[in-house]
Amino acid sequence: MQYIKIQFVNENDQVIGAGTKEEAWANGIIHRVVGIFVLNSRNELLIHKRSPGALTSPGLWDKSAGGHVDEGEDYLRAAYRETKEELGIDNFELEEITKFFLKEKEGKKIKNRFHMIYQTQYDGQIFYNIEEVAEIRWISFSDLEKWMKEKPMDFVRSFPVQYEKFKQTLERS
Repeated sequence: MQYIKIQFVNENDQVIGAGTKEEAWANGIIHRVVGIFVLNSRNELLIHKRSPGALTSPGLWDKSAGGHVDEGEDYLRAAYRETKEELGIDNFELEEITKFFLKEKEGKKIKNRFHMIYQTQYDGQIFYNIEEVAEIRWISFSDLEKWMKEKPMDFVRSFPVQYEKFKQTLERS
């Protein structure tokens, strides 16, 4: 198995090195991730169910696309790469929405991460990667919020926080 190195950063989000996700999680090293929210012209949000073989949160629902910022990448390049890898789309523009820090504990994993959130509008066909994505769904904000309230265990633990940050920014604009 080949391990791709991700960026390690300090509390000011300055790059201090690189290593594997596993190293970051085992040692609580701060690192970077991106989250992409895809909306269609009907103002529905694309969400995806993580594949059963996912390293973390298998089988849970999450934002449209996302992942770690690899060594040598910036947030934007990582966001484009993850969107293309996971959803198979490549003709789109990303808009930066917000950045925040979140600390989570998932079993023995300590996830200290800067999250950079982007959005895009897309009405084309989705060719999702079955190794990473089990299912996709377009959903209204109200239906999603109802579902998250009724069955929070269906979602990746960090998704509600990311969604709220995304929605707050939309409401301000």
